[in-house]
Amino acid sequence: MTDNNQITTEKKQFVPREGSIEYKMLFGTPKEQKKMTAKFKFANKFFTIPLYKIGILPLFGAGQIFLLLYTKGRKTGKIRTTPLEYRKMDGKMYIFASRGNKTNWLRNLKTNPDDVRVKIGFKKFAVEPRILSVEERAKVFYQYVKNYPTASKALMGWNPKEDKLEETDFSFIAEHIPVVQLIKK
Repeated sequence: MTDNNQITTEKKQFVPREGSIEYKMLFGTPKEQKKMTAKFKFANKFFTIPLYKIGILPLFGAGQIFLLLYTKGRKTGKIRTTPLEYRKMDGKMYIFASRGNKTNWLRNLKTNPDDVRVKIGFKKFAVEPRILSVEERAKVFYQYVKNYPTASKALMGWNPKEDKLEETDFSFIAEHIPVVQLIKK
């Protein structure tokens, strides 16, 4: 018999889950992190950036998901180009720093916030970056999973068939992955 006065604790689900891309980038062994980073660097250098810049990827709709972020290097002062997934939610544009505070483009952006541009599709424009608080990030991750469950599956290990949005705690991922809102100037 169950006592109505008993306190029940809900089983909270956390993301990112072990085995997901985000988990490997943040908590994997140094060897796993290096391997993941090398794969992304290779793909970006020889595929994503060149094809985006010459206009082939935007023709196939890549501008709906990916942007090119241009930041000024914090040490060299050179312009650095980084392809990133971005998402528009509630009319606002967000990018995510998968490697946490070790992410080079994030460190460049913090050092030179006035020298940030993006290219989305065929349009290039200046943006004002705003790094969100942990509480704001948790809300953005909630919306991300709600609006993009398939992308969330690959990125965070989210299982849209079994996981429940209401039972998921996004504070853990929000503490580890910075989220930047990009405001068009």
